[in-house]
Amino acid sequence: MKNNRLAIHGGKPLRTREFRSKPFITKEMIDGVKSLMREGRLTRFIGSPVPGTHEIIGLKSSEVEGLTNSVSFLGGASVRKLESKWSGLHKVDYSISVNSATSGLTAAIMALNIGPGDEVMCSPFSFTASATSIVLANAIPVFADIDLDTFCLSPEAVEKSITQSTKAIMPIHWNGNAGNLGAIISIAKRKGLKVIEDAAQTPGILYKGKFLGTYGDAGVFSLNEPKNVMTGEGGIIVTNSKEIAIKCRLIRNHGEAVVNENSPDDLVANAIGYNFRLVELLAEIGVAQLDHLNNLNKIREENYTYLVKKLISEFGEYLKPQKITHPKSYSPYTAGFRWMSKKSKIHRNIVADVLRAEGIPVASGVARLMSDNPLFQRQLAYGKDHCPFSCHLYKRRGKYSIPDMPNARRLQDEEYLGFFQVGWPNTIKDMNDIVKGFRKIMANKDSLSRMPVLSKANIFTSGR
Repeated sequence: MKNNRLAIHGGKPLRTREFRSKPFITKEMIDGVKSLMREGRLTRFIGSPVPGTHEIIGLKSSEVEGLTNSVSFLGGASVRKLESKWSGLHKVDYSISVNSATSGLTAAIMALNIGPGDEVMCSPFSFTASATSIVLANAIPVFADIDLDTFCLSPEAVEKSITQSTKAIMPIHWNGNAGNLGAIISIAKRKGLKVIEDAAQTPGILYKGKFLGTYGDAGVFSLNEPKNVMTGEGGIIVTNSKEIAIKCRLIRNHGEAVVNENSPDDLVANAIGYNFRLVELLAEIGVAQLDHLNNLNKIREENYTYLVKKLISEFGEYLKPQKITHPKSYSPYTAGFRWMSKKSKIHRNIVADVLRAEGIPVASGVARLMSDNPLFQRQLAYGKDHCPFSCHLYKRRGKYSIPDMPNARRLQDEEYLGFFQVGWPNTIKDMNDIVKGFRKIMANKDSLSRMPVLSKANIFTSGR
């Protein structure tokens, strides 16, 4: 490389062009949204017991698409079509669209009758909504350490953390990776626990021949802008259980107005006035994007495979990729790595600062471990009386506490590097710029090893 002077030291940056994945938008999508605007069809949900609601609320998503109602408790034509197409793609009976994956996780938890006094186990290494969705359902997240190679829940840590209050496990498929999901499912079955998959980053991705999101009692995907399918905001709950689907539909759309004096208690519970509905405009974008999902996932797969191969061939001594447990069907949300700070003698934060100065965005961890959020550290969520941690129904032996999680802490504080820009419109040429960034780091290895660590901020782009 002719000019190895780092941009952080006054050299010329490798890139000045914007470098990120973007929403894939076609003329078809624009025309579809325009058509809805002309029709004035912004939403077609109605949150009241219109005639026929009780007859359709348990229909499979493929059956719901065929409804002729222009206005429905189950939404308009675009919402129902998106749900039907999502179910067809993932080979699942029910898909329930919501306004965010955060809402979807909360609805799924409540649909499983998990609430006050109950614990749901999850990883601390994720976007904050994975844990707060549990609190939104009036339940309590219990954190278990991750596997340092997969960045996903450690089955051993899960096994050790189960208490009499544990009712479910939430495996988080970080960057689209399943981790050791098979072992998590086995533990849940043996212990009689529910499984809610946080599959926010995994649309159309297979694990051992079955789509992620469909292993648990329910799974939840995100349609948030940075994701593989981008509608701006939104989420999808999937399940093969009619009972769970009905409850999710009630929770999504003012179910308290739909249940009646003949409804069993199980249906009335948790139908308390939430509005988690997805609007027609965003659903229409999702319908069109699904037609391109295979190609969009292929772009991510090809960019990721190339990037990993190049980085490991040149810098494998210091850079270790996330261990993917389904490499033949992996289309990453983010390309994740571990930087060996001690071996390289360059702190991870310095590597991140150098790359950013070169015009290469990189995440150096999540915003903070979810377990570090004040609401968990102080056990304050609702009001000032330590609810739900102080709930009289909470039977945990001893005080709620956050365990030591050395793997998650090490990954967050010392090692994680994540590249969001593996999706469209990026190409192999763009991946080469990331490689060139590391070449510049290696060319300046000695001087960088003497630099003080100044940056503490983690640049993190995600959402639920």
